[in-house]
Amino acid sequence: MTKRTFIAINLPAEVKQKLGKAIGELEKINPDYAIRWVAPENLHLTLHFFGDLDEKQIAQAKEGIEEITKRINSFEMQTGKLGCFPNEDRPRVIFVEVKDTKIIRTLIGELEVMLQNLDFPVDTRPWQAHITLGRIKTYIKSKTAGVVMEPMSFEVKSVELMESRLTPEGSVYLVIKSFPLK
Repeated sequence: MTKRTFIAINLPAEVKQKLGKAIGELEKINPDYAIRWVAPENLHLTLHFFGDLDEKQIAQAKEGIEEITKRINSFEMQTGKLGCFPNEDRPRVIFVEVKDTKIIRTLIGELEVMLQNLDFPVDTRPWQAHITLGRIKTYIKSKTAGVVMEPMSFEVKSVELMESRLTPEGSVYLVIKSFPLK
C-alpha cells in the first residue's frame, strides 16, 4: 500500500486564520470562477512533493529528514504579497509568497541532496517559496486586486512528512511524522 506524501512546513494557527480571511475576500471577488480554495486548516508551505510512496520509502524519507532537521536551527519566515502561477493573465494557482531566506535555501538544498542519494525523483524546476490559496481548473482572469496581504512573520520550529488523502470534498492532510528543528 502506498501513501501520497510530501514534506512541508505547517503554519501556525494565527497565520492560517489570517490567510483564511484573505481566501474569503478572494472568494467574494471571484464568485463565478472554478477555483478550488484551500481550506485554512490545510494551508502549508510545501518543501517537496513525493507522490505515492510505499512503507519502505516512507521509512527512508523519515530517516533522511530527521538527519537534516537535527542540524537546522528554528528560523523566522515572513509572508509577502499575492501572486499567480504561471502569471496573472493565465493563472492556474493563486498564492501568497513567502520571503526567501538563506536558511530555507539551505534546508531545500539538503533535502534535494538527501532525495537524490535515496534515488527519489527531484523536481528540476527552481523551488519558489509560496503558500497555495487556490487552484484554478480552467484558465480565467482571476481577480486579486483590492485584497491586501499584510506581511506576517512566524517561527518555523519543525518540518513535517505529510500524507495527502484525496476525497470528493478535497484533500485532507495528515502528519505522518513531525521533525523538530534544533
